[in-house]
Amino acid sequence: MPRNPYIRDNANEQNLIEDLTVEVIRAMGRDVYYIPRTLNAQDALYGEDSLSTFDAAYLLEMYHEDSNSFGGEGDIVSKFGIDVRDTAAFRVARRTFEQYVTKKDGVLTRPNEGDLIYYPLSGSLFEITFVEHENPLYQAGALYSFVIFVETFVYN
Repeated sequence: MPRNPYIRDNANEQNLIEDLTVEVIRAMGRDVYYIPRTLNAQDALYGEDSLSTFDAAYLLEMYHEDSNSFGGEGDIVSKFGIDVRDTAAFRVARRTFEQYVTKKDGVLTRPNEGDLIYYPLSGSLFEITFVEHENPLYQAGALYSFVIFVETFVYN
């Protein structure tokens, strides 16, 4: 069945939805620091880098998807001490990310897995485990935000 010829994806509606997305994240979100990872000696076989460095930090506003608490298993007491296993999901507007990160570092076009997020409100440092770049799926024919899934960063 062909599409309706009177309803098309229009740049004006796309700009409106993008403006509303940015405004909601600014109004309801929190300032966090996005800290990209620099790979120094990546192992081609395992795909890991034991010598990663974190040299820059970018202040962005992100919306914490679950504003009540962090998810995950919480705090676990084991024979090795207290293990904090918090998870969270943050939403950042594409335009905000491009404005504050991509303009300063042209290599970073989106948040990447392995990068860090520092959440000053709780003093927590999180590692990005997955970046959903198609949620919500193409409203009016475009994508306006990233959903970033994170878990507590484990120092080693």
